[in-house]
Amino acid sequence: MKKGFVIFTDLKYLPIVENLIDSVLLFSKYNIELNCINFLKEFDNPRIKSRKIDMPNPHFFNITRCKIIATINSDFDYGLLLDGDMIVTKEIDQIFDDNEEKIKKVKCPLFCKHPHNPFKRYKHIFKKLTNKKPKMKYVYSHYLFLKSQKWFFEETLSIMNNILSKNLHNDFYPIPEESIMNAQLCNYEVNYDMGYCYHINGFPECFEYYLNPESEEGKKGQKHVEETYLDYNCPVKIYAFHGHKIKDINVGKNLINQMRHHNGKNH
Repeated sequence: MKKGFVIFTDLKYLPIVENLIDSVLLFSKYNIELNCINFLKEFDNPRIKSRKIDMPNPHFFNITRCKIIATINSDFDYGLLLDGDMIVTKEIDQIFDDNEEKIKKVKCPLFCKHPHNPFKRYKHIFKKLTNKKPKMKYVYSHYLFLKSQKWFFEETLSIMNNILSKNLHNDFYPIPEESIMNAQLCNYEVNYDMGYCYHINGFPECFEYYLNPESEEGKKGQKHVEETYLDYNCPVKIYAFHGHKIKDINVGKNLINQMRHHNGKNH
């Protein structure tokens, strides 16, 4: 089974995404599909396959639509969608092993757990998409998928295209593709996900919790993880850091370098 990572980016975000790519090349044995929005960046590396996605009018809704297009176009039998402002850890490949038996038995892709449950907060969005009540908590729009589950994303894209055709895309801000996929999960009465959140916030104390959990800063990171995820019944596996300081290119490079030389406790 051909496994790998689906990544998408526009030109502006590319320097941040290059850190993500570096971390995958260092810490994973699997390959990368890089989907470039309105440009093409080739890498002199056989592990990276670059594709161009032509997207006129690349506003936020359309950028998130590219995530879905990238998934549909993937050549992987078993893939993981990574957001561009992530950096993966040495344990990233375990996510495929953790979920392989489970994903083969279910109809829909396996989504990443979310610590909060913003169905009520965004009820004005969800009422446009579904009249069913969710069978589980809200999930992130980061997911594992099999080739046989692409039908789900084809449906997502069809819904998004319909919204665009009616010029209603601004009504779905700030969670366009995420709201649609959560609504699809409601409609199919799905009650399963990957069982944990595979990424934690990209804050320095979280880096230290991973690298040096006994340090003072590491203990602050542990407190952050407990208060942000575990207290909301959201188990965590630190397979990636996401957002926040990861968007600082130098911070990202330094984190990758620290992880490269780190042999401490795994979480």
